[in-house]
Amino acid sequence: MTTPALSKAEVYEQLKQVLVDEFGLPADQLGPEAHLVKDLDLDSIDWIDMAVALEVKTGQELKQQELASIRTIQDVVDVIHRKLQPGQP
Repeated sequence: MTTPALSKAEVYEQLKQVLVDEFGLPADQLGPEAHLVKDLDLDSIDWIDMAVALEVKTGQELKQQELASIRTIQDVVDVIHRKLQPGQP
Protein backbone atom coordinates (compact mmCIF):
# COMPACT_ATOMS: atom_id res chain seq x y z
CA MET A 1 0.00 0.00 0.00
CA THR A 2 1.45 3.36 -0.99
CA THR A 3 0.68 6.70 0.58
CA PRO A 4 -0.13 9.52 -1.84
CA ALA A 5 2.67 12.07 -1.88
CA LEU A 6 1.96 15.31 -0.08
CA SER A 7 2.41 18.63 -1.83
CA LYS A 8 5.03 21.05 -0.50
CA ALA A 9 2.18 23.17 0.88
CA GLU A 10 0.80 20.16 2.80
CA VAL A 11 4.25 19.28 4.14
CA TYR A 12 4.68 22.92 5.22
CA GLU A 13 1.33 22.91 7.03
CA GLN A 14 2.18 19.65 8.83
CA LEU A 15 5.57 21.03 9.86
CA LYS A 16 3.97 24.24 11.14
CA GLN A 17 1.50 22.18 13.16
CA VAL A 18 4.36 20.16 14.71
CA LEU A 19 6.25 23.34 15.62
CA VAL A 20 3.14 24.89 17.17
CA ASP A 21 1.99 21.75 19.00
CA GLU A 22 5.35 20.34 20.12
CA PHE A 23 7.33 23.52 20.74
CA GLY A 24 4.68 26.13 21.47
CA LEU A 25 5.95 28.39 18.70
CA PRO A 26 3.59 31.09 17.41
CA ALA A 27 2.29 30.20 13.94
CA ASP A 28 2.86 33.75 12.70
CA GLN A 29 6.64 33.29 13.14
CA LEU A 30 6.75 30.13 11.05
CA GLY A 31 7.29 31.44 7.54
CA PRO A 32 9.30 29.34 5.07
CA GLU A 33 12.35 31.57 5.51
CA ALA A 34 12.40 31.29 9.32
CA HIS A 35 15.77 29.98 10.51
CA LEU A 36 15.27 27.14 12.98
CA VAL A 37 18.12 28.15 15.30
CA LYS A 38 18.49 31.92 14.84
CA ASP A 39 14.82 32.83 14.54
CA LEU A 40 13.04 30.02 16.40
CA ASP A 41 15.73 29.23 18.99
CA LEU A 42 15.59 25.45 18.50
CA ASP A 43 18.50 23.53 20.03
CA SER A 44 19.88 20.08 19.18
CA ILE A 45 17.38 18.30 21.44
CA ASP A 46 14.55 20.23 19.77
CA TRP A 47 15.86 19.10 16.36
CA ILE A 48 15.68 15.46 17.46
CA ASP A 49 12.17 15.97 18.83
CA MET A 50 11.14 17.70 15.59
CA ALA A 51 12.60 14.87 13.49
CA VAL A 52 10.75 12.23 15.55
CA ALA A 53 7.46 14.17 15.38
CA LEU A 54 7.82 14.56 11.61
CA GLU A 55 8.64 10.88 11.22
CA VAL A 56 5.45 9.98 13.07
CA LYS A 57 3.38 12.45 11.02
CA THR A 58 4.84 11.66 7.58
CA GLY A 59 6.25 8.15 7.95
CA GLN A 60 9.62 9.47 6.72
CA GLU A 61 12.80 9.25 8.80
CA LEU A 62 15.18 12.18 8.61
CA LYS A 63 18.74 10.89 8.46
CA GLN A 64 21.64 12.65 10.19
CA GLN A 65 23.09 14.00 6.93
CA GLU A 66 19.67 15.39 5.97
CA LEU A 67 19.32 17.07 9.35
CA ALA A 68 22.79 18.59 8.93
CA SER A 69 21.71 20.30 5.69
CA ILE A 70 18.60 21.91 7.24
CA ARG A 71 18.68 25.55 8.30
CA THR A 72 15.20 26.95 7.59
CA ILE A 73 11.61 25.75 7.61
CA GLN A 74 11.74 25.63 3.80
CA ASP A 75 14.78 23.30 4.02
CA VAL A 76 12.74 20.88 6.16
CA VAL A 77 9.82 21.06 3.72
CA ASP A 78 12.12 20.40 0.75
CA VAL A 79 13.78 17.37 2.40
CA ILE A 80 10.48 15.79 3.50
CA HIS A 81 8.81 16.50 0.15
CA ARG A 82 11.73 14.94 -1.75
CA LYS A 83 11.59 11.82 0.46
CA LEU A 84 7.86 11.46 -0.18
CA GLN A 85 8.32 11.26 -3.95
CA PRO A 86 7.95 7.77 -5.44
CA GLY A 87 11.22 5.89 -5.71
CA GLN A 88 13.09 8.02 -3.13
CA PRO A 89 14.86 6.34 -0.21
